[in-house]
Amino acid sequence: MARISAEDRRAEFVRSAARVIAAQGVAAATTRRIAEEANAPLASLHYCFRNKDELLQEVYHYLSRDYATALPPVPASTAGLAHVMEAHALRIWDRMVKNPHEQVTTIELLLRRFRVDDAGQPQALAMNQSMYDGWINSTMALFTDAAMAAGEPVPANLEQVTRMFIAGIDGISMQHLADPDAGRSRGLVTLLARSLAAVLAY
Repeated sequence: MARISAEDRRAEFVRSAARVIAAQGVAAATTRRIAEEANAPLASLHYCFRNKDELLQEVYHYLSRDYATALPPVPASTAGLAHVMEAHALRIWDRMVKNPHEQVTTIELLLRRFRVDDAGQPQALAMNQSMYDGWINSTMALFTDAAMAAGEPVPANLEQVTRMFIAGIDGISMQHLADPDAGRSRGLVTLLARSLAAVLAY
């Protein structure tokens, strides 16, 4: 049997944790269940992560800061910001459709703040903020690069538009999870990107 590197093992535990959280919730996602999902010894998980909180932090990063790196590249990067906004929205959507458990896990993690005691509130709030910071910063960087590559000015309201972009994707995802309709949802994602492109303040 081929030996699995520590880096690959950590990544598999993170992906497994995301699946268990989606299926059973954060509280039920024990390290033992996560190890079973990863088909790995529990001792191996504790070798990779000091505790469940450290593992959860990596799940946050996987679903926010590192999320864009797992997406296919945006084609025609010199086509302008509006083009890249729509292409990015659709590649996020394609990923969501293929891996709906990631969106469910995201919701579960964000709601965790309301399910911990007062002592756990600061850490839970900080983790939620780090997740949104990851989305906002990586998305703004992508949009800024797209504008500059096309010789366009960076819009003055880019942060607001980026926040609405993320909020819109979240909302459409929630609607789709509750009432799946592939054509309608993809159409809404396209409409979201085109609508936001129309309000960019140059």
